[in-house]
Amino acid sequence: MKHFYIWALLLSLFAAKLSAQQDAQFTQYLFNKLYFNPAYAGNKCMFCATANYRKQWLGLNGAPTTANLTAHGTVLNDKLGLGLAVANDQIGLTQLWNVEGSYAYRIQMPKDAALSIGLRTSVNFMRFRWADADATQVMDNTIATSNNNKTYPNFGVGLYYETPKYFVGLSIPHLFQTKIDFRENNTSALEARLQRHYFIMGGGILNINKQVKFYPSAMMKFTANAPLSVDFNANFIFLDKFWAGAGYRLNNSVHALIQYAFAPNFKMGFSYDYATTRLQNYNSGTLEVSLEYCVAPRTDRLHNPRFF
Repeated sequence: MKHFYIWALLLSLFAAKLSAQQDAQFTQYLFNKLYFNPAYAGNKCMFCATANYRKQWLGLNGAPTTANLTAHGTVLNDKLGLGLAVANDQIGLTQLWNVEGSYAYRIQMPKDAALSIGLRTSVNFMRFRWADADATQVMDNTIATSNNNKTYPNFGVGLYYETPKYFVGLSIPHLFQTKIDFRENNTSALEARLQRHYFIMGGGILNINKQVKFYPSAMMKFTANAPLSVDFNANFIFLDKFWAGAGYRLNNSVHALIQYAFAPNFKMGFSYDYATTRLQNYNSGTLEVSLEYCVAPRTDRLHNPRFF
């Protein structure tokens, strides 16, 4: 029999009538806002592509592994933002692919502020690898005899408001609470329902001196019948190139992160999470890597870095 913790993780996500957090999480959410909020599409008024990879709970087989690629920019004189995202999330015997298109209408406000209203359309492909499971007894009818695939659409909405000094965002990336039935010929009782997640994020820039900036931020995630998830981060930015910071995820973990701008349009970030729960006894932490590359219009040489 394969390791028991695969089934523990599996059941925690897909048990009948499940009401738990299902959207992937990223410690470097500041560098991956489009994943959480469609209204962020085109926010930098240039074309930007971002890649994120997260390996959670190192050393624990079947633990979540998430890869995400986003690209976004503006058209119509920066009034309309367009974004595309592809994500792959694996946990236990399940694999999920998301393909998402985001659209944001940008309203210019006084004092260089902007309000964006976003809409997202998505197609989700879920695969359940029954063939990789080992039954605890011969001819276990609760386990299907072949892999199971499901495809379902969804929609999301978001708001994003930004000034030169701070930002705040509110989003529901997936509105439909789709029922997913994994039963094969009514032999398996495994049934799940996607839950609607609500995200609120915000942060701001404080100039300490000409060389150092302080960037506090927070993100809150809420879904019914699951504990509230809140990330608090405190980052320092040196010479507009090097980020260093630390954070805390409520009742979950502490983390440290760094980011370096090799050029104004190319950045790389790393983060490490350490669990503060009993799970710390069974893994070696969580690693996350991010890359961002932006192409500015010819009239903008990226002399002024964009932090939001």
